[in-house]
Amino acid sequence: MTHPSKREAAAHGLQELVGWAVRQELTDIPAEVQQQTVLVIADDLAAMLSAQDEPQVVAAHQQMLAREPAGSASLFRQDRPKLTALQAALGNALSACWNELDEGYRKAVCHAGLYTLPVLLAVAESEQRSVAEVLRASTLAYEVTARFARTWPFKAMAIHPHALFNVVGTTAAIGFLRRLPAQQMMDALSNASTLGSVGPYTLAVRGALIRNAWAAAGVFNGFQAIEWAQAGIAGLADTPHTVYHETLGSEAHTAELNLALGRDWAVSSGYHKINACCQYAHSAIEAICELLQQQPQLQGGAEVVKIEVQTHRLGMTLDNVHPTTTLGAKFSLPHALAASLVFGHGGAQAFDSPSVTDARVVRLRGLVQMRLVDEALPWPQDRPAFVTVVDAQGQQHHAHCMSARGGSDRPFSDAELWQKIESLSQATAPGLVATLQALHAQCASASAQPALNRTWSDLVDQCFTPQIHPSHA
Repeated sequence: MTHPSKREAAAHGLQELVGWAVRQELTDIPAEVQQQTVLVIADDLAAMLSAQDEPQVVAAHQQMLAREPAGSASLFRQDRPKLTALQAALGNALSACWNELDEGYRKAVCHAGLYTLPVLLAVAESEQRSVAEVLRASTLAYEVTARFARTWPFKAMAIHPHALFNVVGTTAAIGFLRRLPAQQMMDALSNASTLGSVGPYTLAVRGALIRNAWAAAGVFNGFQAIEWAQAGIAGLADTPHTVYHETLGSEAHTAELNLALGRDWAVSSGYHKINACCQYAHSAIEAICELLQQQPQLQGGAEVVKIEVQTHRLGMTLDNVHPTTTLGAKFSLPHALAASLVFGHGGAQAFDSPSVTDARVVRLRGLVQMRLVDEALPWPQDRPAFVTVVDAQGQQHHAHCMSARGGSDRPFSDAELWQKIESLSQATAPGLVATLQALHAQCASASAQPALNRTWSDLVDQCFTPQIHPSHA
């Protein structure tokens, strides 16, 4: 059991974090941090839309629309049907992570945007909250969720973070949007830490599609964590420490709860994805793409007889050589290496259903040999990949990537991100990019207050409205 002083430090640290957070206004958040929040919102909305035609997502959404009452929160898919905030959040959380194109957090194992945005945006639309309130709550909820993951990390990936921290993110999002006072936020987050689900990380590697529902599952308990706290039903200030460290065996870095508050904003340490798979495989894909630039004759893989990869601890968990679902492919390093060799990239085509059974990919997956790097390196080079491809003539071709693009150390340009977002959203939400690009610019404008005071519902309307260009007016 933890020494009482550690438990007390965790309780005090969480109280300080929450007390600081509830005092923050949007004007306290730097313009560049607000802009990063807008990019995260845009990226995750596009990820939701990208999955609207996946068979299981279609079936789940159709079931909801058939049995649930209409509401005023958008289900982000074709025709934008409206449900209650709870049901819309459930449907959007299910689709947000389906294609592995949602934003993630780089300094800990956590997807803070995924855990916070589906419910935050649904409640904001339903309750007619302002754009300014959405930006404030989103940034603060991301901050608290990411600091939970940094404070109580796990040496071994036993429980998937989508299952463990989903309720924390949902609770933080609702609480900050509704401006709960500090003690109620403490009580709600204490509740949330006890309400995570037991989602084994290995199920993702094995391709069990229930993994894609864990973020959605947290939505139910997040609403309840808030309501129970408001009714006087709560845990203790040290309950998160008791749950994660004492019960589940996490590490405990309680200083992370308050380290550089207001200076090192968590949302600024997120990462964005172009490759449609688990981020732990991205460095290996980049190494393959670099190798193909040098040796284009290797694309397709016909001349390849061996693939060796030396990678980091988390990458070594992606060891499924025979994935049977798209999720299994997205969590398979052998598949990532084989498919990027065949297709020349790690985009959606490299991880779709046909890729799973593609004879070229299947053959190459069987040629992959994995081993751990000789020495673990500090962030941001903590997820490297060193790849060797051997051809039929016995020649060895080498490439490596020390840190995949997308994080704060090697970010994509804004233009690259907007291009990705547009490619995923244009068909369904033709105004999304123009609307959120305008909001991105308004965050840095001293005269933007009227635009920020409009309702989030109005902004969503604009996202789904085709934009009229001046030349067409």
